[in-house]
Amino acid sequence: MKIRTALAAGASLLFAGGLSAVLGTPAHAAAGIDLAVNVPASKIAVEAEGKGFRVDLSNVGTAASGDALLTYDFSGLTSSLVAADLSFLEESGCDITGKIAKCQLYGFAPGESYIDAVYLRNVGKTAGAAGSFSVSFTAAGDVDTANNSVTVPVQVVDSGADLMSFAFDVVAGYTAAGKVIPVKPGENAPLAWGIHNNGDQYVHGLEFSITLPPHVIYDGGGDFPGWCGVEQDLSVIKCSAPDLVIPPGGAFTPTSLAYLYVLPGLVDGPRALPGGLVSAKAIKTSAQEPAGRVVTKVEGFEVADKVTEEQFEQLVEGLLKDAVSNAGEAGDVDPADDDASFAVHVAAPVAVDQAISVTTAYGKVGDTVKIKVSVSNVGKASTGPGFSIKAPSGTSFVAPDSLPSVGWCEGKGQIPAYYTGETEIGCGFESELQPGRSLTRELLVHIDSAPIGSDGRAQTTTSVGKDTNPKNDIAKVVIKIGTPPAGGGNGGNGGGLPVTGANVGLIAGIGGGVVVLGAVLFLVTRRRKVVGDDAQA
Repeated sequence: MKIRTALAAGASLLFAGGLSAVLGTPAHAAAGIDLAVNVPASKIAVEAEGKGFRVDLSNVGTAASGDALLTYDFSGLTSSLVAADLSFLEESGCDITGKIAKCQLYGFAPGESYIDAVYLRNVGKTAGAAGSFSVSFTAAGDVDTANNSVTVPVQVVDSGADLMSFAFDVVAGYTAAGKVIPVKPGENAPLAWGIHNNGDQYVHGLEFSITLPPHVIYDGGGDFPGWCGVEQDLSVIKCSAPDLVIPPGGAFTPTSLAYLYVLPGLVDGPRALPGGLVSAKAIKTSAQEPAGRVVTKVEGFEVADKVTEEQFEQLVEGLLKDAVSNAGEAGDVDPADDDASFAVHVAAPVAVDQAISVTTAYGKVGDTVKIKVSVSNVGKASTGPGFSIKAPSGTSFVAPDSLPSVGWCEGKGQIPAYYTGETEIGCGFESELQPGRSLTRELLVHIDSAPIGSDGRAQTTTSVGKDTNPKNDIAKVVIKIGTPPAGGGNGGNGGGLPVTGANVGLIAGIGGGVVVLGAVLFLVTRRRKVVGDDAQA
């Protein structure tokens, strides 16, 4: 019998009496299949009903694995203090024999992570060493068995809050066979995450941050409130909620999905981009529910927006004291699971083919002449066209008196379009250039001195896909002293392929710019494959 459980995006996965789970990301990449397991937590608050222990599973190797076997052994626990709740594992189809559970998972791609979790009930409500449980995670062909198993010593400790973060690998989806469908460069996908309080005290105030992997930015959604901020490069989200209360066994989860955007042209997939991190910290904790007035996040944000950072810190302290007067300094029973790692799985870029051509211009020293730069899509897939261009020595670019209605060019560190005197600029076209079409941009070049060099170059760029034919990506930029040939006009072909099709305008910047797509709900599901009668031995 096979039972598959889909983990929907945004779900908090609070099962077995409040159990939460989280993903991890590989720390290194061994040659071949290399499965790894880690259980970061080991402590239970003495008055807590129990605790969900996060089990981080990942393939830190370079090759995909076949189906994997996950084995739990709870026979080493001290039964008078804690007891494993096997109901979730049993209901999902794992093979249970006594205190041992065997579960089968679909194969793991290189860099792929997944979570599983176990729930231990706190039956003794007495502090002390509570024995241990073990986890093993194996698949055929593993090149390093040293990281395939872990033994977790369990301790019941003094009361306190116990935050645990969880986050899921970001993917476009999973196939019916449980294989990752990666996110295409230039597209977005949702991040599912949350924070759980496994302790026996209230969390009074929460600080958390979400750090994204390289080449990935925040693309909107998630309903982050006023007490959150997104850094300028859109790679880190930081939030501080001094009035937020998470009760024992409670969870903090977003009501809508946050979307992450994979920057195009920067990653050669398919591959997993590690480095994502959800990190949580309690500001205050207490054994009792909040006392006094609870200040709303809107009020706190409006006031804080008008004061200095130092004043804001004082304000937060005042608000917290007023809102939760019986709160004490924050402590965490088991800080090992406060952070949760995740990766973004990126697909191979679409193969595209663009060509560039530049007309030749003629004039004398002091003249401003015109050249036309054209980018043609000679491939089979649409592109996000743009180009960079270097003027020949002895010349420089001149910004037009009136800006075009759409599109612009920019120099190094200059305000877009105000690039007079620059010798290198970048320009962008519309966000999509279809096969068989071309786009043209007219540029002004000033002849500063003679002789004029032969070092002028123009090169195509694309924000969509990867150009697989670099031979036609570069064209010479030629400016000559003199007059144009008779009947030739002030122009000529400076290299590359001839221009065909219509000029449909310019709207992007250098390198094509970042296209922010509309929010599309992708289910982030990881197919868990649990086999009963035919489970691996």
